[in-house]
Amino acid sequence: MSQHRPALLNPDTRAALTVALLATAALVGISFTLSYAGLSALAPWAAVPLTLAPLIPLFIDGAIGVYTYSALAARARAESAARPWTWVALWTLVSSAANAAHAWANGPQGWEGMVGATLAGLFPIGSLLGTHEIAARMIGRPDAAPSPLSVLEGIENADLHLVEPAQLERLRTKIAEQRKPRGRRRVTSPTRAAARERARDLRAQGHTVRAIAAEVGLSHSTVAEDVRDVVPA
Repeated sequence: MSQHRPALLNPDTRAALTVALLATAALVGISFTLSYAGLSALAPWAAVPLTLAPLIPLFIDGAIGVYTYSALAARARAESAARPWTWVALWTLVSSAANAAHAWANGPQGWEGMVGATLAGLFPIGSLLGTHEIAARMIGRPDAAPSPLSVLEGIENADLHLVEPAQLERLRTKIAEQRKPRGRRRVTSPTRAAARERARDLRAQGHTVRAIAAEVGLSHSTVAEDVRDVVPA
């Protein structure tokens, strides 16, 4: 049987994470530069002065970056990210279509033009994916809060000589009490008749069913059944 060999690269180290982020940032830069060239050339199509042409790719591809960050931030807060991801998809589609249209209009047409237009349409997608990877590494996912039981198990598995047995037993008792279902206090059978009579008396005095239920410790439906034939004053 072959022995398990440890991984040669630990992706959780700071050095590995830094290298990955730098490589991804370089990919984003290349993709953005290529997309920038195509989108800025569309300024005459939109009747935008050439001096303002650089703002077109900043507007379109910048929106992709902003909404990507917004979506990942919403995920980190355990909120719905459907809206920002919708805007990310929309602006990526606009950027890809604009790049492809520019490549087709200025390319060799034919099958070569189709290949070129497809390649140009991938530039903003590469920028989006790279931005997503960088932001995903910088923005953490929401962590589930540890349950009291897991905390107790962690203490029991730790160095027990650091925890006094009496303290450990009190903690175990407290957690057990917290795990008990909470609700209305239950009325035992010997006091059931007394509670019913008390509910009927209160109803006869004009109290509401809700107030009576809170007073005698019975459910709303039980009190309503007990006092259904009582005419309030």
